[in-house]
Amino acid sequence: MKFTCSTTSLNKAIQTVQRAISSKPTAPIFSGIHIIAAENILYVQAMDLNMAISCTVESNTEANGEIVVSAKHFSELMRKLPGETVTIIKNKEEKTISVKSAKSDFQLLLMNEDDYPKFPEFNPEKQIVLEDEKIKELIKKTIFSCSTDEARPLFTGILVEISDGKITFVGTNTHRLAIKSMPYASDEDMSIIIPSRVLSEIARNLNSDIPQEIKISLLNNQIMVVIDQVVIVSRLIEGKFPDYRRVIPPSFNTKTRFNVKELAGAVERVALFSSDGDYSIIKVSVGDTEIIISSSSPDVGKGREDIQCRTEGDGLNVAFNSKYILDILKNLSDEEAIMELNNSLSPVCIKPVGEENYIYIVTPVRVVF
Repeated sequence: MKFTCSTTSLNKAIQTVQRAISSKPTAPIFSGIHIIAAENILYVQAMDLNMAISCTVESNTEANGEIVVSAKHFSELMRKLPGETVTIIKNKEEKTISVKSAKSDFQLLLMNEDDYPKFPEFNPEKQIVLEDEKIKELIKKTIFSCSTDEARPLFTGILVEISDGKITFVGTNTHRLAIKSMPYASDEDMSIIIPSRVLSEIARNLNSDIPQEIKISLLNNQIMVVIDQVVIVSRLIEGKFPDYRRVIPPSFNTKTRFNVKELAGAVERVALFSSDGDYSIIKVSVGDTEIIISSSSPDVGKGREDIQCRTEGDGLNVAFNSKYILDILKNLSDEEAIMELNNSLSPVCIKPVGEENYIYIVTPVRVVF
């Protein structure tokens, strides 16, 4: 095998596909990057048991062939090559490749390509077709609510539902819940759970200046997504997602309208005075015309800030994990939002004023005011 291609293009492809590689590969071969050179096209691939990513790169191929090379060492080398082009030659007898760029020449050991699984292919049974901006919006508005606890895999994914003329993305870690819907015409209902890791890769690759339709193809428990030169294949998360609608209170006694940036800024500053760590608690006192955000820590001190609001119903006190409040506020594009409450311990709803199909539910923390 021998080919020459753009250093930048190959490096970009490697950085894209290596995100499929697990930090703890189930087998040594999955720590490698698979490159197939065929008819002036390079197929750069990486995978683990749950996700595979492939990317194509144009090349000047003098001899077809394939290699598997350590992702860690190859990606670091590619990022630091000096020349605009790179030539790679496979030395079959020595089980190495020669990597030449400008005046540099490196020899890298190869892994056994016969051990590398074939990149998955399938003819889909169903498809979800969405404009790139719409799927990007659905992902952005829900993915931050997912759990990162692999011991509870069901909540590390996004529930994707199609019914009643709309598509809905739902993310939760059981302490908070983000629901975003959009109109979507479909002949049949559907309900699947896509790993948040996969949706992150989809969103990461939606960077074209030209609007395009994104097709999520489904077959059994797998999905495949093609975005320009990138193909992402993944297993779905299996299991029954809990009925998230039961978490949403049917009505609220108190509603308060506030400026999103003002509350976000206040929460961010006051949270500095909470205890260290991921669970930074803030107290929120909702009055008729102002919201008081406060926090204190014996090691840091006290913080308090007031912002204006317009409240309907009785005032009340409630406490939150500050991160859960900041995450939603940073994902709201509207200038104003509404917080709806019943009491200090029941689920609280936060939603933008001008976006009917987006709600966020967060569970308060039990504290003494």
